[in-house]
Formats: sequence, structure tokens, C-alpha cells
Amino acid sequence: MIEEKKPTRNSLFWRLWLRALTVKRAQTGVALVSLLLGAATVSMLANLYNGARRKMTQEFRTYGANVVVAPAGSSAYVRSAPAPVGLMDEKAALGRLQEFGKRVPGLIVVPRLDVVTRIARVPGESQALESVNAVAVGTDFASLLLLNAGWQILGSTDALDSSACAVGEHAASRLGLRIGDAVSIEPIWQDVRQEARREQTPAQASIYAPESTSNQSAQVFRVSNVLRTGASEDDQVFLPLPALQRLAGLDAHGGSRGKISLVELSVPGEPGEVERVVGELSRALASPSADALQSLEVRPVRQIVYAEGKVLGTIRGLVIWLASLIMVIIALCLVATMTAVVLERRKDIAVMKALGASDRLVMRLLLAEGAGLGLLGGLAGVLVGGLLAREVGWRIFRVGLGPDWWTLPVVCLASMTLSTLATFFPVGIVRGVQPAAVLKGE
Repeated sequence: MIEEKKPTRNSLFWRLWLRALTVKRAQTGVALVSLLLGAATVSMLANLYNGARRKMTQEFRTYGANVVVAPAGSSAYVRSAPAPVGLMDEKAALGRLQEFGKRVPGLIVVPRLDVVTRIARVPGESQALESVNAVAVGTDFASLLLLNAGWQILGSTDALDSSACAVGEHAASRLGLRIGDAVSIEPIWQDVRQEARREQTPAQASIYAPESTSNQSAQVFRVSNVLRTGASEDDQVFLPLPALQRLAGLDAHGGSRGKISLVELSVPGEPGEVERVVGELSRALASPSADALQSLEVRPVRQIVYAEGKVLGTIRGLVIWLASLIMVIIALCLVATMTAVVLERRKDIAVMKALGASDRLVMRLLLAEGAGLGLLGGLAGVLVGGLLAREVGWRIFRVGLGPDWWTLPVVCLASMTLSTLATFFPVGIVRGVQPAAVLKGE
């Protein structure tokens, strides 16, 4: 004869726990709705913050470089200024930066040479000015556009060929230039470099590129692009880096190497990550190298880095403050609700104690019930919060925000912890329940 298996103490505990969750009680429903609303609000705020952080980081990257590498001791980075006094070796600088870039996914590296030039319109029928002085920027034009995604470009966005140039909107307007016109470009920065050399020490002067002994002749370029940036670049002209180096006598020839003014970098990530990369890059560039002609200095563009950090810090503080306030309100509501639940179940507690259940076992059952309600409310709240975040993100930011799955364990754990703590306060009532008196109706 087969003996029937008797239920164990643990199985009875979990059957009572499941029964407590599934029995319809008004107070239990109120607690579950409160947890759902709190979890949904916190989940929505977390999804909105994370989505806004990603979107803002992408938007700030369109404003240009957030880190600049320049010769140590040269003037501060100002985009509207002519070439810094110090120049650096193109091969040595880019070689070390490209090696470092393998460890930083998404890093954009753009070398740059700034030269003061005279831009003359090739004679034609236009009645505009014949020539203007402007800063010519030698660079990789395709990478520069990738670095400054917010620029408006009239013309092709491909790399410039050796005879093409891109002109800023203001400079093109002053000279009456259109795409396809020809311009003559001639460097006029020799006097500036000679004056700067006289103000430097012999050790500093030794790092500058040797000056050309003969005047550089003007070269003719075809306008292939017109830029609208809303900044100083509207008054500049952009050439391929090798073309401007040849024009200014700073190209690699004989025993000399090609020169550049600085290197612009776009480092992905939040301000803290950018500062960390700046420190690592400074240490990497400070290491001895046979190709280095002088030390290099890494400078974050503080306006961009700090502006992003300030905005993100404000949003983060607001989200934390709102989430904390919501958690406190929900906690107070849960304490009152769970107290009512315990008082409502005094007869159940009296029966369990009359059948031999200890106070500790009954308290464990009530705490497990609270944790179960927290889990159910957290799961439902994460789902509702993700949908709300998508709707709010589209209505306010016009951006489709997907749910971040890391919010699922975080919100569920927070909801379970809050519900368990709210249940912990009223469980003291269990000790005061006297089975005989309660079952008699006293």
C-alpha cells in the first residue's frame, strides 16, 4: 500500500503565501496599486534620464571638438585665432594618437593647420571685393564634417581634392563667390611668425618650423563647398592639409617633416569619462618617443565639457529628488495600508498561532507577502513606466526612447525592499494577538 506523501512545513508556508496574494482583499489591492504607481513613475524617470543623457551626449558631439592636443606652452585654444606660435610634427603626433585611439572606440581625430592668408577672387564680372585676409585651415575635410555634424554644407561632403577648397559663408559673400568659382590663396603669416620668434627663448624657438627663405607664391583653388556654421568658421577657408602645408612651406621635404598647429579630438562619453581619457592621453603622450620633436599638451575644451556636465548634473539631481520624494510618499501609504492588512487578518493570525505557529513564523509570512506584492508591483510598474517614457519622450523631446532593461532589476528590487520595510513596522501587532481572545470575538 502506497503511503500518501504529507506536505512539509515549507510547502505549507508557500501555499499560505500564495493564498494570501491571490485572495481578493481591498487593502491588498490598494497596496499593489500604490506600488505599481510608484514603480511606474520611478521607471519612467529613469528611462527619461538615461535616454536624455544619451541624446544630449550625441548632440554635444555635434558642437565640435571637446579635447585639443597642441604643443606644450603654446597659446590657449581659440578657434578664431590664427596658427599658434608652436607647431608640432604631424607624423609623430598622429602616430601616437592613432595608437591611443585603438583603446577608445568612437574617438575622432582631426589634424589642423591654421595659416593667415590673403584670398583673392579671380577677376570676373562680380562687383564684390577683390581680396580679403582670412584664416586658411588645412585639415581632413570629411573628418572635420564628421566632428562638426551641425554645420550646414552647400556642396559635396566628400574629402576635398588637392585643387579644391571650402569657403565660409561670410567670406564667400564678401568675395561674391559661388560653387565652381576660382580663388587665389597666398600665405601672409611670415611677419607674424618672425615677431613671435623674437619674443621666445632660444629653447622655445628651436621647436618651430624653419621659415621659408623665399616668399610663397599664390595658388589657385576651385570652390567646391560653402559652409554655414554660425561661428568664426564662416570667415575661414578650408583646404586639404597637404595643400596648405605646401603653400605655407610646412610640408615634408628634405630633412624636415610636415607641420600642424593642433589636433582636434571628439571623445565620446560623459564629462567624467572625457576627463579620464584626457588624463590617460596626457600620460601616453608624455612617454618618450624617438619621433617626438617636442612634448604635447592635452587640453579639454572646458566650455563644451562643463556645459554638458552642468546640464546632466541638473537633470540627474532632479530625477533623484523626484524619485526620493515619490518613494517616501509611497512608503507612508504602504505603512498605513499594510497596518490595515495586518489588523484585517487578526483572526487568520489567531488561527495560525492556535495551531502552533510561532510569532516569528507568522511575521516571516507577512514579510514574504509584502515582498511578493513589491515584486508584482515592480514588474507591472516597469512595463507601464517604459511605455510612459516612450510617450513622454516623443511628446516633449520628439525622440523615441526605448526601455532600458537595467531598470527592471533595479526598480523591482527597490519596490520589494520598500514593501518589505513597510510591512516590517506593523508586524509587531502579531505579538499582541491572543488566539483565545480574538477567536472569542473580544
